[in-house]
Amino acid sequence: MKQFRAVVLVGMYEWHDREINDTVRCLARAFEGFDRYYIDPPKGLRALKGNMSYVLKSPRWQWSQDGEVAVGVPPLGFLPVKLGLRERANRCAACGLIRRLKRNYGADWREHTLFYVSSGSYTITGFIDMLAPKHMVFHLLDDNFAFPIIKNDRRVWEENKAFMDFMLLHSSLVLAVSQELVGKYSEMYNRKIYLLGNGVDVEHFSPENKAWPEAPELAGISEPVLLFIGAVNSWIDIGLLKELAEKRPAYKLVIIGPCYESSIDLAVWNSLKEMSGVLWLGSRPFAELPHYIQHASVLLLPRTRDEHSLASDPLKLYEYLATGKPVVAVGIPAVQKFAAFVYAAAGREDFIKLTDRALSEWNEEKQSLQLAAAEEYSWSSRIGTILKLLAETG
Repeated sequence: MKQFRAVVLVGMYEWHDREINDTVRCLARAFEGFDRYYIDPPKGLRALKGNMSYVLKSPRWQWSQDGEVAVGVPPLGFLPVKLGLRERANRCAACGLIRRLKRNYGADWREHTLFYVSSGSYTITGFIDMLAPKHMVFHLLDDNFAFPIIKNDRRVWEENKAFMDFMLLHSSLVLAVSQELVGKYSEMYNRKIYLLGNGVDVEHFSPENKAWPEAPELAGISEPVLLFIGAVNSWIDIGLLKELAEKRPAYKLVIIGPCYESSIDLAVWNSLKEMSGVLWLGSRPFAELPHYIQHASVLLLPRTRDEHSLASDPLKLYEYLATGKPVVAVGIPAVQKFAAFVYAAAGREDFIKLTDRALSEWNEEKQSLQLAAAEEYSWSSRIGTILKLLAETG
């Protein structure tokens, strides 16, 4: 849409976090042809620990440039929600951003600025309210109300509810990454919601990229290598991985990603890590993931069938597809549309058997189908759909 000169994306993670990839940062890089502003989320009280330089600078916006993206750290991001302190920080942040946008685009800056906000930004409702965007896209990336950490904490649940109520009322366009989210929130809020799933940087994961150096931790590792990449949290079936490792001791199971211990069964996790055929490498920078993937025989997506997992559209699935490697996944809805080449398991025993099949029958025909599908989910195609829907909905 030609009237937009700038896009402001409200982030879920800090821009320079190297170990976690997410939808908002991917879209920020893909919004070519626009002035792009990425807003880091508030750092919270943890920023006060050993980070005096941040505290000293925090009364003002801190801006830096990364390529074509202007990255902004909002002021007073360490102030907590209690006693209304977060609202004071929101007011300060909104006033500063408005001044910047007004300086760059004039008094009618709202006419020329598109805001993109995801469901991961529930802590800054007041900030968005004070900005009062005229053009705003709200993207449901997850089912917030179904996450155990949210639905089991009354204060956090109420904060999410207030955020959802506000965004569903004030957004120009509402998107959701899964049909499950479209159905649930359309009914809940009596609002038209459009399906727009996640995407992938195809080139980054392409098997044609021969510049990947060998990952030293996996050099010389015995095959076959089963690789899972992603955060170990409440929607990962750790018990399934443990059962796979127990029943297939000749396979090497490698896990890459952070572990959120408060959200999982630690006894099962610790037992899994201690198994001789299991190697947990912890987090690795997103840019380096292809170094590890090249060693994999099969890529695993061991999701639970909990409500928040069933409604998700895992970024990792699309990244897996772009590698051309066989993928074995629990058959959640997001996986089913790729059933022609992804091994979608109905249960634990099926998951293990499909892993065997993937190792024995993967061929160039299946790989070609998978790589062609990945091409259709580029981030630039996601941007095109957003702009098209905005034009159609006015």
